[in-house]
Amino acid sequence: MSDFSTLGLSEAMLRSLEHSNFTEATPIQRETIPALLAGRDMIGVAQTGSGKTAAFVIPLLEKLAMYENRAEAHMPRALILAPTRELALQTTDRIKELSTGMKASCCTIYGGAPYRTQTHILRRGVDILISTPGRLLDHMKRGNIFLDQVEYFVLDEADRMLDLGFIDDVRKINSKITNKHQAIMFSATLSDAIGQLKSTLLNDPAQVDVSTSTTVADNLDHWVMHVPGHQKKELLQYLIETEEPTKSVIFVRTRRDADEIASYMESLGLKAEAIHGDKPQKLRQRTINGFRNGVFDYLVATDVAARGIDVKDISHVFNFDVPVEAESYVHRIGRTARGGASGRAFTLCGKNEFRLIRAIEAIVGETLEVIEDHPYRMTTAKKASFSPRKRPAVAARKSTEPAKKKTKGKRAEFFADRPPSERRQKAGAGAGKPGPKKPNKNKGKPKFAREEGRADARPFRTDGPRQRSSEGESRPNRDAKPNRDERPKREDRPQRSDARPNRDARPSRDDGRRSAVGKPSGKFTGKPAAKNRNPGQSSKPGRPGRPDKPGNTKSAGRPVKGKRLGSGPKRGGKVGGNQPLKRR
Repeated sequence: MSDFSTLGLSEAMLRSLEHSNFTEATPIQRETIPALLAGRDMIGVAQTGSGKTAAFVIPLLEKLAMYENRAEAHMPRALILAPTRELALQTTDRIKELSTGMKASCCTIYGGAPYRTQTHILRRGVDILISTPGRLLDHMKRGNIFLDQVEYFVLDEADRMLDLGFIDDVRKINSKITNKHQAIMFSATLSDAIGQLKSTLLNDPAQVDVSTSTTVADNLDHWVMHVPGHQKKELLQYLIETEEPTKSVIFVRTRRDADEIASYMESLGLKAEAIHGDKPQKLRQRTINGFRNGVFDYLVATDVAARGIDVKDISHVFNFDVPVEAESYVHRIGRTARGGASGRAFTLCGKNEFRLIRAIEAIVGETLEVIEDHPYRMTTAKKASFSPRKRPAVAARKSTEPAKKKTKGKRAEFFADRPPSERRQKAGAGAGKPGPKKPNKNKGKPKFAREEGRADARPFRTDGPRQRSSEGESRPNRDAKPNRDERPKREDRPQRSDARPNRDARPSRDDGRRSAVGKPSGKFTGKPAAKNRNPGQSSKPGRPGRPDKPGNTKSAGRPVKGKRLGSGPKRGGKVGGNQPLKRR
């Protein structure tokens, strides 16, 4: 490590670093700060917790200090993209810490926060904008942000950005920066996808790689412990009692497990809180601040919050579940042993997670040490397979009686003495060939018209349906309907006393009605008489009428044309019914 005074920084920047207790530079800071002050594009690769954030924030603040005027509204001068909200807030805190006594303004925008507050800050003009890709594109569509004056573009945690699927959003944002600018990328790992993105965003970059072959800090010890899945909680309690951590982070795979483990630790009398993506941003930030200030000592988190937890004095990290992505293991255990301090990490591995450990070892570059001396270790020895004892062979008894011949069925005994050709012969067919199928003469005929000579044949029906009695003679069927020709004609049928009268004998639709003016409506013209109907008269003759209810437009008739039934202003549009309005 070397002193910051040898890196060509200004006096104001050195005073700010001294105020923030930055006395010596880390390897990544010593290699990147001079090149960034010279204005070159850069890609930096370093371990988690090695000081990458300060490596690009210090030269950025140094260049922004040269501007005398304030940035224009909705047009920031520097843009920093972060994959998660927690990492964006962590970068903002570091900028505020290092910009003490300087005139650099910053704004953080992310999802889950109201647009209105963020829009007011952008309207005043900011020098540094820290944002997540999704919320930045939303503000650009609303016309709140324009990237025409961006001179510094920083992509922090580029590998995590690609893992979350933000590569298309990053390229779209980069295409909107039309001004000549300096591009910077920082990542904890270097993959092929990072190399392709580097060729798109950077122009002749300087590459600084200070990561070791193991990608894990030397002051960090990490182990694996094999345990059955149903005993992981008991092993976690055992490790907490034996290790006695000051502050520790417990990583789980799902949000449900985070809440369950936090409740389990509270039942043991430990102060613990859970943080995951389902909780609102204000509650998540309050939880991290409480963990940083010592309100509780155990934080249960998912992989989403792995990189956003920048808390000092974290002594232990417990991986309750092995991460599915091997790269997440490096960022999980990187929450401890930060800033030169030492740390310890334990990973609880179940029977179904052995393959994930192999993938982690390929990323880390070393074989993880396994601790087997614990009370909940897993027995990997196979149980002896059960093989029943074979019984000794018993000699079969020889019988002096002759063996009985197997008996066959009656049909087999009948055809036993006949030649094979006669066995397949059928009645009325040649030998060895099946005869033609006998035609069905009754096909298509009703059941009562069967062919005579059969046992179930019935006589033909001549004078109506008949039934066969038990003595054999036929008798008429009483339940059967008579023939259509024998039914009496319509005129000869007896008429019911309550039968409906003939349609021609009905009275006309207008008989007995009176119009609204008191005169007979006259001859029926085919039009409905509801137009001249009295409001108190029923629509059907012979029924007592009842007055319409006020407002009932369906049953009420229309008023007579040319006559006004009421006075005064109309309320609510059309007056309902024929009821006259009362005069005031």
